[in-house]
Amino acid sequence: MTSNAEEMMSALNLGQVDRAHRAFEQSLKEDADDLVFSLAEDLYAMGFVEESKRAYQQLLEKHPEEDQLKSALAELAIEEDQLEEAQEYLAQIPTDSPAYLQALLVKADLYQQEGLQESAEFALKQARQLAPDEPVVTFALAEFYFAMSEYNKAIALYRELLLQGQRRIAQVDMAARIGTAYAAVGNVDHAIAYLEQIKPIDLTTDTKFQLAFLYQEKGDIDQAIKLYEEILEQDPHYTSVYPLLGQAQEKSGEQRAALQTYQAGLSYDQTNPILYRLTGNLAFQTGDDQLAESSYQKALALDDLDLTSIAALADFYLAQHDYDAVIKTIEEANEKDLVDPKFNWDLARAYHAKEEDEKAAGYFEQAKNDYPEDVDFLHDLADWYHESGQVQAERETLAKAVRLNPEEMELANRLAELEADY
Repeated sequence: MTSNAEEMMSALNLGQVDRAHRAFEQSLKEDADDLVFSLAEDLYAMGFVEESKRAYQQLLEKHPEEDQLKSALAELAIEEDQLEEAQEYLAQIPTDSPAYLQALLVKADLYQQEGLQESAEFALKQARQLAPDEPVVTFALAEFYFAMSEYNKAIALYRELLLQGQRRIAQVDMAARIGTAYAAVGNVDHAIAYLEQIKPIDLTTDTKFQLAFLYQEKGDIDQAIKLYEEILEQDPHYTSVYPLLGQAQEKSGEQRAALQTYQAGLSYDQTNPILYRLTGNLAFQTGDDQLAESSYQKALALDDLDLTSIAALADFYLAQHDYDAVIKTIEEANEKDLVDPKFNWDLARAYHAKEEDEKAAGYFEQAKNDYPEDVDFLHDLADWYHESGQVQAERETLAKAVRLNPEEMELANRLAELEADY
């Protein structure tokens, strides 16, 4: 004969809410305690917190000595943000109780909710001392360290679980966690090695994205592109992919594909300034000046504090010889307290082109501090010294540039001519 608890679960699976409610009430009245307990566990797992709480409370009234019920109710109280109530339940569980281990895990969760991270760690370490070989305890401590960004400690514990044959706990893949942790500490090779251990069927979209990003970091562009494209086939709304895929395609020389990728991304997300900026950069490189300017403007319309887009727009105007626009763009940024070292260089070039020599000189002097070993800047500075008749300064600047890059034959020839005349 089917129990009321089984009747309720069947009704829930069929979406028959009224039938499930009636069966629940009957279960509390008629079913054996072990069935009610199992029902409470199942309901909690399904997210029916209030019903689970009622079942546990009824059982606790009948069995006040059962500390396992107090631990379960404390966990439910945390779920409902009733932290004082959770503390009261946990305080009733003595250290010699069989339920004390689980209570420590719940207590650690409570401390984390309260922001008491040291206390949470202490509770988890206590649990590990009580049950050093219990995978759930080791996993809980590993997850704590992972959440606290103490990745090396987390890695050691996750690896311990793997060596015990514990590949998955609570739907979490240990290899995925280790790979993510290694990525966080900058160990790309180890991160890839662990993430590649995950079976394709178990590879979540987020993990696949992380693996693709790591391939891109390592320079394995083809593998990165392959995974990014797989993600978009599964979910074209995964908009984080588009900027990275486009950049990978650019690096592999597929400019047209990259532009299509950026524009596809914008068709799903028109509020992404990075996609507009990347579109502008690529359009600028390929000579589509109209698209470049409009893309930069759209990026700044979404985020007028985006320093990278402002600098890119200033560079665009420099290339267009629109020096007034360069000056205006940078002055507007400065009014917002946005500062980029390249602004001094750009203003120096703009004022130099406008033959406003005093202003150009001032900005060149400021830029010298920011780009003491940048050969391109030294080239511009040497041109400035040449046109302003500062021969010795030009000579010294050319000599420095040639020392930094002896293959700069134009600068080397200029220096040789000056040395011959000197």
